[in-house]
Amino acid sequence: MKKFLALLVAALMITACLPVASMADAPVKLTWFVDVPSFSFNSEGWGIDRMTKELTEKFGIEIEFITAADTSGSQLAALISSDSMPDILTVEGLWNPEDTNLLKQLAEAEMLYSYNDLIDKYLPEEEKAGFRSDVLAWYALADGKTYAYPNYAYSQDDLPEGKGLIPNRCIVVRADMLEKLGNPSMESPADFLNVCERAVKEIGTYDGLDVIGIQLYEEGNEAVDIINQYFAVPWETEDGHAYDYWTAGTNKETYQFLNEAFRRGLILESNYSDTRDNVREKIASGRVFALIAAPQDFSSQFGTLYDHDPNAYYVPVTLRNAKGDDPTLTDISGWGYLQTAISSNCKAPEQLIKMLSFLVNKEGAIQMNKGWEGEQWQWNEDGTISTLDSWKDAVAADPTLTKKMGINAFDLYANWCFLMQFESPLNLENPNDLKNYHITDTYIKAPMAIYSYRPSQSMTDPADERATLVSEERTKLKSYMTIAEAELLTAPTEEAFEAKYAEIAATRPSIYDQDLVISYSDDNLQRAKAQLGVKFFFPPYIAAEGK
Repeated sequence: MKKFLALLVAALMITACLPVASMADAPVKLTWFVDVPSFSFNSEGWGIDRMTKELTEKFGIEIEFITAADTSGSQLAALISSDSMPDILTVEGLWNPEDTNLLKQLAEAEMLYSYNDLIDKYLPEEEKAGFRSDVLAWYALADGKTYAYPNYAYSQDDLPEGKGLIPNRCIVVRADMLEKLGNPSMESPADFLNVCERAVKEIGTYDGLDVIGIQLYEEGNEAVDIINQYFAVPWETEDGHAYDYWTAGTNKETYQFLNEAFRRGLILESNYSDTRDNVREKIASGRVFALIAAPQDFSSQFGTLYDHDPNAYYVPVTLRNAKGDDPTLTDISGWGYLQTAISSNCKAPEQLIKMLSFLVNKEGAIQMNKGWEGEQWQWNEDGTISTLDSWKDAVAADPTLTKKMGINAFDLYANWCFLMQFESPLNLENPNDLKNYHITDTYIKAPMAIYSYRPSQSMTDPADERATLVSEERTKLKSYMTIAEAELLTAPTEEAFEAKYAEIAATRPSIYDQDLVISYSDDNLQRAKAQLGVKFFFPPYIAAEGK
């Protein structure tokens, strides 16, 4: 990667040429380099399938996809340094700081078009909203313009008023077991633990196997974060700054809850050494009463269990803190998986932005994802879309048909959040639909969307010299906390728990430079807020501000 960046620096000195093509001419051939080896162009070749052939007819361009052979970045570095910038460039998302910084440097060297300029110059007003406003704002650089646009970014613009996305993680319990217990409330911490204990003692076994009261992810991962969300632990201070949960004590109720569950035998000691396969086996065998995890990670096991026993499925429950506050769950939203930029060397920027606009607006998004109305799908009276039985039969007879047609040929501008509004409701009289309803996370977690919010955001500055030092300090803290937290969660008595919690709170500041880490975190938090123009991320604080 160091060689990659060295080549980049040399490339930034090169001035790009800006040839312009006319849509009246023969199709302009553009090169689209995807620096992600896992990317696949789901077609037999551009212009061979119907989808891409129609794109060429509409917009006068042909695309040649080139996918990186490995993750080294060497191919892209060679292209940049040789002044052979591809017309379009896709790299990993904001979660990859090197790729993000690369695009930033290319933009600053005027080697990329801004989406804002292309949108304003070439698109009619009614198409501009296809490029979501909050996504553009999040990706904007210091000049206020956006040079990269992501796929799979979930925008607030796509949500119906008053409706949120489903949460990422969710607490679910076995509906059949809960019914056997009389469907008692599980809202308070005490009620939740008591019901789990009743499941262990009163139901006892399932198919000859002991019932597990509460199952966590492998090694107990993410349990603290999930319960923090259900207990509405603040994401920031009341004046909107980063803080240390241990110093403030806001996480104590969470640890008390998990420790009491352990002491009562509801969380087994083996859970803290379970592998993912161990967890899968326990769920599929029907042993687990309550699951604290992300249901989507276990849909296959839900399906196995359901096939064995159609009454054995999971439903969400609303756990609250001792004060009865609403949960503040983080949703599945994100700012994208991969990010795509348009080179200032692009031979047909007008045609390209018009094609991309087609893909992010309604007609094109639906066509790329589902095919053509009347052939693959039809509109329902409620505005949703149903797949035609004739198309289902055709695909069943020839599984390669979607590739031959070019449906979902590429997903580099896909917006699932937008498309989900067109999904037709299930017919619960249909056995297959009923199964999907009970094992698919989209349906399982739907009742919890009322407590689901966009997570707090953080935006790092690649030039911040504190980054390496902060990483080292966090490593020191993690080394201590790995053992200390395990001892806290498995403390044998309430008194031992209190002593260990106090010890950790007192010891942490001496283990690492807490002031440095909090200061760095707060700067990144404030940078994200400034980028989005918000004062708070924590939902109750947002609500209070609006009053």
